[in-house]
Amino acid sequence: MHSRLNRYILVLLILAMLTASLTGCGGTAEEGEAPLPELPENNYSDTGFHAADKVFSLNCDKDYSFSPFSTTNTSNIMCTQVMYDQLFNVDENFAVTSELVERYSTEDGQIWRFWVDTSVKFWDGSYLTAADAAYSIQRAMQSPQFKSRFSGAIFGVSAADEKQFIITLNYSDMLFPALLTVPVIKYGTVGDTAPMGTGPYMPNEELTQLDLFEGHRNADKMPAEHICLKEFKEVEAIINAFENSEIDIVTNDPTGFFNVGYGAANEIRYFPTTHMHYLGFNVNKGFFSVPLARKAMTYVVDREHIVNDIMGGAASEATLPMHPAAEYYNDRFSEIVSYSVSKSEAAFDEASVQDYDDDGYREIMITGIQVESNIDFIVCNESTVKLQAARAIAENMKALGLKVELRELPWLEYNYELNQGNFDMYYAETSMTADFSLRELLLSGGKLNYGKVNDETLKDNINAFMSANDETRQTAADIMFKYITDTAPIVPICFEKQQVITHRGVVSGLKPSQYNIFNGLENWEINAG
Repeated sequence: MHSRLNRYILVLLILAMLTASLTGCGGTAEEGEAPLPELPENNYSDTGFHAADKVFSLNCDKDYSFSPFSTTNTSNIMCTQVMYDQLFNVDENFAVTSELVERYSTEDGQIWRFWVDTSVKFWDGSYLTAADAAYSIQRAMQSPQFKSRFSGAIFGVSAADEKQFIITLNYSDMLFPALLTVPVIKYGTVGDTAPMGTGPYMPNEELTQLDLFEGHRNADKMPAEHICLKEFKEVEAIINAFENSEIDIVTNDPTGFFNVGYGAANEIRYFPTTHMHYLGFNVNKGFFSVPLARKAMTYVVDREHIVNDIMGGAASEATLPMHPAAEYYNDRFSEIVSYSVSKSEAAFDEASVQDYDDDGYREIMITGIQVESNIDFIVCNESTVKLQAARAIAENMKALGLKVELRELPWLEYNYELNQGNFDMYYAETSMTADFSLRELLLSGGKLNYGKVNDETLKDNINAFMSANDETRQTAADIMFKYITDTAPIVPICFEKQQVITHRGVVSGLKPSQYNIFNGLENWEINAG
């Protein structure tokens, strides 16, 4: 009975690995939440563990396509990352570089012109054109994997000639290329099982392996001549395949519902993501309609405790709604609004949140009327990490004399309450776009603006940042961040990290990013035994 239970838990773990992570494999030289109890580590020998089949292998499922715009199979999505070049690359520091674009320009951040490198070859020997690039973006706009980032952003995209394509946006975004980590396929091939691409590895006819594409610009730097495609469909078989080194690379979300524990024979590399945890507020009624009361909350959140003790270090602390590794993040704000009991007390006092009736709890003055705090704080109870973090924040609030009720709700009820505005404060996570636009989160009408923020100064500041040029962007960012810090429409907490896991000694040179696990593949070295 005990062994059946363990096997059942393994099945659940791999289901999560397939739905929330990407699974990988090779040849020679992109929401569950609460973690399950950790399983005992397997006692593998470090010596020769990786040498099971002498090839570097990725898993796949041939019942699904290998089209990056239509496949929903996570194993196949990982395969596509070595098969297709992207227009642009965003690295682990969220810096943007072009891959297939020679140059690009815009005057206002709304009309963008891109010139593709027409010397780039497809696997069939034909050359890349602007029509191929425009077609790929159009497909991405309808794709389950990419469409959310373009929602409401693009008005139109088309090829102007063989080399140039034009994208018109619905608003100015001078950081828009960060959204174009879009794989490129040949015009008209999206319906093929494996559309024609330009990437370093191309599938053979039987889909048994990916072969090095000799016409690729980095072909002489690639770490393997072939990458084997294995096919393990049963969840337990996939787990065993990785344990036995028949599959050589997997990813894991250590703060997710099915956090998979692996033995000491593995190497784990973390990569940053745009998945931000934050507090949101109902800014139009009740306790947090007072900006100074919201600002006081910035000092209440013990980010270090949440990141290190609750999330096991699998996140980066952030006091601003931008990843700390990003260029325009300003550490000075972190120093100003970091966790502090004394600062919290002083800030609540300044906000006229005091114990006026000597009952041991703070009340707030709203238009001269004394109002009990009675804060309604909601969190989804299907995420152990979020639940524990929200409980820690609630305890800090109570220690400061605030009355707070933490409502721990299942996802459907939590989502309903969010959309109805039935809360004073909520704990949430959102996946930001790589340009760190706050339009959907904080502007009126934004689909993530659950607190119904409607602040014209904030709107002007966000639009000024998004439309700023390289010389003025840091100043615009600082102005925006100062206003957000002062008025606190949200309180950022951290950004999640995720893991790439390989067997010890198999791969070196990895610099995975959120948008491409194989980022910098030309710098890898593979030792499959």
